Amino acid sequence: MKLHSYKCLNCGLHFQDEAINAPDCPECRSDKTGMDCNIVIHGNYKHPIHSDSLAIHPSQRAEHEQLFPNIRIDKQNRPVFDNFVDHRNYLEKCNLVKHRQKIKGIKTQ
Repeated sequence: MKLHSYKCLNCGLHFQDEAINAPDCPECRSDKTGMDCNIVIHGNYKHPIHSDSLAIHPSQRAEHEQLFPNIRIDKQNRPVFDNFVDHRNYLEKCNLVKHRQKIKGIKTQ
């Protein structure tokens, strides 16, 4: 069975579980957990951002339109974000944790 990575938003614990829906934290028992995935968004919202990493299955389109009426879906079933606030709210409502992008080429001594 596939393991999914999660992060507790309460204590910061990173853990894995077989559950598809975010389980309670095994450390502090908090229900404030989210999928711990590396979502990288390229862009600056001057142009709409089409998120490949958040693409949905076509069968989920109706549910998406009901839950997120202000977030449109493109032909490839990717959510399209016009501003940072909508993007952040979308991630929070889906219990997803966005990691800061690592910048290559910077070395510390």
